[in-house]
Amino acid sequence: MPVNLIPYNAAYDEAIHQLEESIVQGKGVQLTIMKGHFLDRSKVFKNFYACLGINNSGEPVATSIAAQTSIIINKEQFDAGFAYDVKVHPDYRNKGLGRMMAKFLYKQFFRVKGLKRNFTTLKLSNVPVIRLASKAVSNIWLYHFVYLTIPCTARIKKPLIKSADKQLFNVTLFDEQGLDASYYTSFGNGLGYFHTYQMYRLKIHKIGFLISQGIRFMKKFRPRLKDYLPRENDILECVTLYNHNERNICHINQLLEQLEKDSKTYLLVCCRRNDCIYNLLKKQSINTYGYYILSDFPLRERDELTIDVRCL
Repeated sequence: MPVNLIPYNAAYDEAIHQLEESIVQGKGVQLTIMKGHFLDRSKVFKNFYACLGINNSGEPVATSIAAQTSIIINKEQFDAGFAYDVKVHPDYRNKGLGRMMAKFLYKQFFRVKGLKRNFTTLKLSNVPVIRLASKAVSNIWLYHFVYLTIPCTARIKKPLIKSADKQLFNVTLFDEQGLDASYYTSFGNGLGYFHTYQMYRLKIHKIGFLISQGIRFMKKFRPRLKDYLPRENDILECVTLYNHNERNICHINQLLEQLEKDSKTYLLVCCRRNDCIYNLLKKQSINTYGYYILSDFPLRERDELTIDVRCL
């Protein structure tokens, strides 16, 4: 089943939308990513390039996008390439298409823009993408972080940090003034949150039997969980925290109160396991899932890193 790679073309919008909504992610909890338009996640970047995989019938069976971003590694800030929204129709997987798209993005975008250091983010369990990347580029490095999912109705009892491990993983919004202000909210205390739901929303497609039974059991002992935990077919509107650190995290409840007033569902917080942010918020998180930053440049677990919230 040969596939031809082409730059994004708006003529395929309806078919791309159908492809994206047909792809379910996860196992125990299956999610569908919902977007109003294929490029909703890309419009927040100044420079990006999208490509499509078209089969012999003229149908899109794969997508991928790359954007130019900034990143800080050990206090050195530089431009980097970010790859995302890589999706392949189930019938076309394990045929080398992902590797083809990776090389295509390098040729058509990363090299054209002079981006010599590039990365993507992926779930810890996404072994196929790690294998794909190892074949597409000469060397890869993995850097681990986690997502915490905090209900906006939750409150942190003692949002103070007296002593904690050093915070190596940081999230910010580079070039904040150059972005449409409708995408983010900043607080005077330094904290901010990005309106992730404007890029995409998450639909709970299915909750596995074992997890469903576990949730039911937990609700018997913690009745308030019924207000926190999503159900099948729920559509989640999330925001993502940025600029959080050990000095300003004490204001987290103020931010959560505002989000609840605005009828937002969940606050996503990215951090490293056992750092000061994780230790403070983990008890209020209804879900903790591991992620990697996969890079084509040296990146080690003890490196201090700052990523743009748009890349999460």
